Amino acid sequence: MNSRRSMLIIVNPTAGRGRALRTAELVSRRWQSCDRTVEVAQTTAAGDAERFAREAVAAKPGRFDCVVACGGDGTVQEVAQALAELRTTLGDSCPVLGLAPAGRCNDFARALNVPTDADRIADILLTETARAMDLGRVNGRYFCTVVTTGIDAEISRYVDQASMWLSGTPAYLLGAMRVLKRYRPQRVRLQGDFGCIEQPVFLASAANTSSYGGAVPIAPHARPDDGVLDLCIIEGMTRLQALMLIPTILRGRHVGNARVRFVRTKGFTIDATEPCELWADGQYMTQTPATVEVAPAAVRVPCPARSDTPTDLSRRR
Repeated sequence: MNSRRSMLIIVNPTAGRGRALRTAELVSRRWQSCDRTVEVAQTTAAGDAERFAREAVAAKPGRFDCVVACGGDGTVQEVAQALAELRTTLGDSCPVLGLAPAGRCNDFARALNVPTDADRIADILLTETARAMDLGRVNGRYFCTVVTTGIDAEISRYVDQASMWLSGTPAYLLGAMRVLKRYRPQRVRLQGDFGCIEQPVFLASAANTSSYGGAVPIAPHARPDDGVLDLCIIEGMTRLQALMLIPTILRGRHVGNARVRFVRTKGFTIDATEPCELWADGQYMTQTPATVEVAPAAVRVPCPARSDTPTDLSRRR
């Protein structure tokens, strides 16, 4: 049995239409039945999860072995932000980041083979080894899955503001149809260890995990433990060309398309002729100009050992 004995669950009670709260209750009950200590904190506003995690670790050093993000990728991002910052000073004495995926999008958990079943989540938190995982960073703020600009950033804003009942790929597809009516490619300049790329783009996405937006496989080869980001650049195109390309993106079949370019990088800068928003983990991050980089081994996460066929569709090269 793993040595972890105390856990703080930070739950977004509205995530997954209440599913996150039920998951938190079931995981908590399971831990308590194994003679573990559990505390639960419910968020009420954006930023609460990050604040709760930071304050809990600072106020009670050594009190918690594990801080669990129970919700979607936005909740995970906030908790990861706090723990990654704290780990720079606390090292391995910093609590591990537990995942209890129960939101609209759970792509970071999917990349780490963490399921949505509460019993399996509890088992993983109790018994699995905490493995070092990369995060991304944009203008100094951490992200877990993919940071993106272009059409995807506008889709993310649309989905966020619409508060639609759809989730995952259906929400992405509906957002794409709405946004394409007004979208026009922006000319961007990307400069990093790969050189300089300057052109109009449909999107530019830097991926720590293979998927985002609820299993959209934007960078099928990306891994959150390889020390690099997979940058996917899709050149500017007409609306008709975009409508033809989007279904291939949703199936991960855009790899090899003449309009799509992949670059593996440790970091780069991005600027645009007009300010462009950057979104990650379903959250607004910043706007251009921006610096994007990988943060290797930024957090430790209890998760099953990876195989050559993980559930996030990525593959070893």
